[in-house]
Amino acid sequence: MRIIIAHSRLDAYGGGERATLELARRLSARHEVSILTSHFAPQRTFAGLADFSPRIVAPAAWLTQPLAADAVVAQNFGARLLALRHRGVIAYLHTMRSVYLRGGRRPDLALRRALDRRAVRSAAFLLTNSAFTAARAARFYGREPEVAPLGADEALFDLEPRVGAYALYVGRLAPEKGVARLLAWSAAMPITLEVIGGGTSAERARLAKLPDSLGPRARLRGPLVGSALAAMYAGARFFAFTPYAEEFGMAALDAMAAAKPVIAIRDGALPELIEDGVTGFLVRDAVEYQRAAERLIADDALCLRMGLAARERARSYSWERYAQRIEALCERVAAQAGG
Repeated sequence: MRIIIAHSRLDAYGGGERATLELARRLSARHEVSILTSHFAPQRTFAGLADFSPRIVAPAAWLTQPLAADAVVAQNFGARLLALRHRGVIAYLHTMRSVYLRGGRRPDLALRRALDRRAVRSAAFLLTNSAFTAARAARFYGREPEVAPLGADEALFDLEPRVGAYALYVGRLAPEKGVARLLAWSAAMPITLEVIGGGTSAERARLAKLPDSLGPRARLRGPLVGSALAAMYAGARFFAFTPYAEEFGMAALDAMAAAKPVIAIRDGALPELIEDGVTGFLVRDAVEYQRAAERLIADDALCLRMGLAARERARSYSWERYAQRIEALCERVAAQAGG
């Protein structure tokens, strides 16, 4: 089969970019795969994407781009517009946070919402990452997506299980990721909080200016990838994650693959990922967060036991399974077009 994997902006370390890479790696072993994008910044996204020499499409050309493919996997808004002119588009919803979905009367946003709704309803198949995101999508689009979860970083399963020395956060520095809340909740804890991730200069400045009462133990380290990031997972005692309406939780899943317990907010898709009291703790507020952290700080055996349970849970989230599901749908749309 000829398969196009389309993502309009390959310029960050997000779930859509990682899914594009993982899918391309696996499908290219059996099919002719190409990547379509409008913005590609190899120095700011997953290095392996450059191996596929993404084809650049002008942002205005998604509605007119010729498509010589049996199936198209669309990973975000711009890419989903291909469903308006190609019958074999499999649309994957990684997020419902896009600015054009939030309402507003600006004509450009209204037009984008209208085009997006039409594209999603025209797609041959609609997938998403969690039951939480699926419910939100069904309300907005009037169409129920199939849940096809993403996978964990396979290299992290090879890390030797051990009890680390610090709390860890990995992810974007953005308001919806709840980093300010996490810093506040961690301020009085007798453990360093390592914060790994990039963000806008405005958000970094806002976090850096938080009052001293938030504690001297938090360290904003910036983004890390590859072996440097794996080393941070290996040295952590637990992973701390308090976002707002999280739609999947890929960094938390990676921490679980690294055999680390996760303390996460009881919100969004995180209760689907984390089993409270087994692979970590689900909390509602600062008091519950601090109580959970104190338990993991005080008890090495509990830390290790939960970490190992988290690793076993993470094994059920597989990039290979994700790719196989999408490959099967590609075969279906290709057969329908040929029939």
